[in-house]
Amino acid sequence: MSTEERTPVIVGVAQVVQRPGEVPLEQARGPIELMTEAALLAASDATAPALLAQAGFVGSAGGWFRYTNPAQLVAAAVGCPSAATALTAVSGTGPQDLVGAVGQRIAAGELDVALIVGGEARWSHQRLSRADLRPHWNVQPGEGTPEAMSGFPESTQQENAMFAGAPAAYALFEDRVRHTMGEAVQAHRHRIARLWEHFSEVAATNPYAWDRTPHSADSIREASPSNRMIAFPYTKAMVANNTVDMATAVIVCSLGAALAAGVPRDRMVFPQVVTSGHETWLLAERRDLDGSPALTAAARAAFAHAGLGIDEVEHIDLYACFPSIVEMSSAALGIRHDRELTVTGGLGFAAAPVGNAVGHSIAAMVQRVRGGGIGLVHGNGGMATKHSFALYATTPPAQFARIDVQATVDLRPRATFGDEFVGAVTVEAATLIHDREGPSHVIAAVLDGEGRRGFARNTDPAVFEAVVTEGLVGRLGDHRADGTVAL
Repeated sequence: MSTEERTPVIVGVAQVVQRPGEVPLEQARGPIELMTEAALLAASDATAPALLAQAGFVGSAGGWFRYTNPAQLVAAAVGCPSAATALTAVSGTGPQDLVGAVGQRIAAGELDVALIVGGEARWSHQRLSRADLRPHWNVQPGEGTPEAMSGFPESTQQENAMFAGAPAAYALFEDRVRHTMGEAVQAHRHRIARLWEHFSEVAATNPYAWDRTPHSADSIREASPSNRMIAFPYTKAMVANNTVDMATAVIVCSLGAALAAGVPRDRMVFPQVVTSGHETWLLAERRDLDGSPALTAAARAAFAHAGLGIDEVEHIDLYACFPSIVEMSSAALGIRHDRELTVTGGLGFAAAPVGNAVGHSIAAMVQRVRGGGIGLVHGNGGMATKHSFALYATTPPAQFARIDVQATVDLRPRATFGDEFVGAVTVEAATLIHDREGPSHVIAAVLDGEGRRGFARNTDPAVFEAVVTEGLVGRLGDHRADGTVAL
């Protein structure tokens, strides 16, 4: 093929949603079945069903499942059993990392047709378990060892446990963003609730959103029996929902293969560039909690390669697991909050399998871009740890590029101290953690006199009250050897 014919192009996309009550629980389809259905629908979307049999690579986003090679099971089901396979870590960048990887291989002549899938049936699995019923779907682990992508070092696992996954970490980012902007606690809560209200409005128009009910800013902001507080100021409505039965598929191939298969031009969307970069793996070592050098570097590289500015992008989908990451990414990109920042509705309302939110973003963006304009998709993994940006358009790029920006990321890791530290500290950011019974404890990021960072807890009800009324940023305290802080 010529260089032009080797240009990677997305020719088919699909999303599948298995809504509660659509089928009897005992008949619910599982992850493999949902991903297989999405793959078949994506081939139909491309008007080229024969492409699936030509796939030389099938990559799957990671998830909360026990499959060791889900891509192999999907490959066998769609007619390309000998395809090479890959499995990403559970990361918000995973599906877009796969687009970058297969795009690079297609451009280099190493691959002609690739299938990217992601999906879970966590909603049905949880309810089957509660009813002591076994799923009837495919539970085989999959054969062979897939190529691993998008991983995290083991050192991050201890921090993940400390922050109960992610809500507390993103709530700390939120408090620091609030302080940097000079906002009072209640004014800030109102602003981010309005932001999320708009995301809810977009989800209501998205036929593949899990929750298509519009939610008001007041109902998002205020805790209620159906919207409990998780990590102040985040209620359940502001937290990513990964308990869903959803799947996506994206078919990427060379322009030559697309033309040979008879794919119409109006189906074709070209990835222009995919960039990636990461922060310090440990949150404690971040230079700042209200911004991201890796995010900024990855965004700049994408626009520089494409020769575009943000005002030339008509469609935007910022990763939206929590409001703080949207605030950080929009600030880095110079995007006004009165612009539409999502094409899906975000993870609180559109929802998504834990490792496949960007799979849904890409599928939705391709459909949007087919109607005209350039699209931008942001992927975010971990605790604002990994970042990916991609630009999509109906015209081929001068040259597709997959760019790792790590060498240009100005990390400057911060020194840290452990739980055993004893000494004076200043609160950098704080959040009040709630369990199902109510307020549980405060988690605070604190700095010692040398600027080293640590984390500490506090269980004083008076401190609880201070967090939700005036904030703790700037308060002085004593860090104790048991990992607590007295303010």
